[in-house]
Amino acid sequence: MRNVVAIGVVALLGGMSFATCQAQDLPARKPGLWQVTMLTASSKMPPQQMKYCLDAATDAALYKMGMSAVQGMCSRNDIHRSGNVVTIDTECKMGEMLVTSHSTMTFVGDTANHTDIQTHFDPPMMGRSDSSMTRDATWAGPCPADMQPGDIVMANGMKMNLNSMPAK
Repeated sequence: MRNVVAIGVVALLGGMSFATCQAQDLPARKPGLWQVTMLTASSKMPPQQMKYCLDAATDAALYKMGMSAVQGMCSRNDIHRSGNVVTIDTECKMGEMLVTSHSTMTFVGDTANHTDIQTHFDPPMMGRSDSSMTRDATWAGPCPADMQPGDIVMANGMKMNLNSMPAK
């Protein structure tokens, strides 16, 4: 159950491929409140928005959580960084399904990033073989008084703290 929750949270914060990065592969993100908008091209759902409060320790913990969640599931994890662009190609087994993903993340300093993620499912997941998602994250300023580092507010308003999730 912990792995399912961790995978879901990490996927929301950047896609499965983001979770497989090492801390040195990505530029540091500015501490404070981050707002994220995710749009799945093939979905009829409107863009999903969430926000989270980040500090350096939480940023590092997210990388570690992502690595722990996908450990043993991914046979391919190619990460290439050229300046402010990080390209990630992964191949992961989730049960009987093979999930391959290609992501391109473009960073604008430490206050914004844009990610394009193309994912292929074999066999198809819920009738879909391919998915295309974009994710835009922007720094919105200091965390508000009612949020502490690790707090995440999902699109549905549900609030949890990533730092209080049980460690694997």
